[in-house]
Amino acid sequence: MLIENYYGGVSAASGLLFSIMIGTLTYNALSPRSQTGEKTGAVFAGMIREARSKSMPYIRMENWLKKNGASYHIGKTIEPVRLVSICMVMGMAGFLAGMSISAGCGIAMGIMLSLLLPVIIPVLNRSDNRKMLPDIRLIYHSIGVQIKSGVYVTDALAECASSVNSKRLRDALSGFYAEVIMKSDIYVSLERFRASFDNRYIDSLCMTVVQAMESGQALELLSDITEQVRDMEKEVFESRKAGLDRMLTLSQLLVLGAVLGTALYTCIIYMLGRAAGFRGL
Repeated sequence: MLIENYYGGVSAASGLLFSIMIGTLTYNALSPRSQTGEKTGAVFAGMIREARSKSMPYIRMENWLKKNGASYHIGKTIEPVRLVSICMVMGMAGFLAGMSISAGCGIAMGIMLSLLLPVIIPVLNRSDNRKMLPDIRLIYHSIGVQIKSGVYVTDALAECASSVNSKRLRDALSGFYAEVIMKSDIYVSLERFRASFDNRYIDSLCMTVVQAMESGQALELLSDITEQVRDMEKEVFESRKAGLDRMLTLSQLLVLGAVLGTALYTCIIYMLGRAAGFRGL
C-alpha cells in the first residue's frame, strides 16, 4: 500500500488528537478554581497535603527542571506541564513530517523530537557546571578569606553574589541571602540553594557551610576548603587542557583532510587530462 493511501487519514486523526490536547490544556488553564478562601485552615491544609501526595511526579519533574537550570535554557516560564506539552507538540510535528516519507520514519522522528528536550537539558546543565567552576573556586577563596576576617559564614557566602560571573549562580546566591533575611531559616535556605544545582562542588560547599555553623570551628575547616579549591583548580586545568587537545586534534584532522582532498583532486584532474589526451590521439 502506498503512503498516499493512508497519509490523509493519519494526518486527520493526528490533527484531531492535537486539537483535543490543545483544547484540554486551554480548558485546564482557564477553568475557574474553587474558592479556598472560604474554607477553614484545617480543611485547606488537608487539601494541600492531598494535592502534594497526588502530584509527586509533578514535584519530581519540577525539581529536576530546577536542578538542571531549565529556566535559564528554555525560558523562565517552563514548568512540567509546559515541558510535556512542548514535547508532545514537537513529537506530533516530527511524526507528521516523517509520515510524508514513511510510517517508520514518522514514528522515529516523532520519538526523537519528543525526547529532544529531556536529553538536551542535562547536557546544557553539564556545560553550565563546567563554566561555573571558576566562580565556585572564587567562592571558596572568598569564604576562606572572609571567615578568617571574622565574617559569619552565611554572610560570607551571600557576599559572593556580586563577584561571580554566572547569572544562574548569582541569582541563586542572591535568592539565598534574601530568603535568609526574610525567613531567618538558614538550613532551609541553604538546602533550597543546593537544590538549585546538580553540581557536586556546590553540594560540597553547602556541607562545608553546615559543618562550620554546627561546629563553630570554621577556621579548622579552611584546610578542607583549600584542598577542595586545589582539586577544583586541577580539574579546571585538566578540562581546559582536554579542550585544547581536542581542538588541536580536530585542526590536525582538518589540515590532513584538506591535504588529502587537494591531492586527490589533483590526481583526478591529471587522470582526466591524460584520458582526454589519449582520446585525442
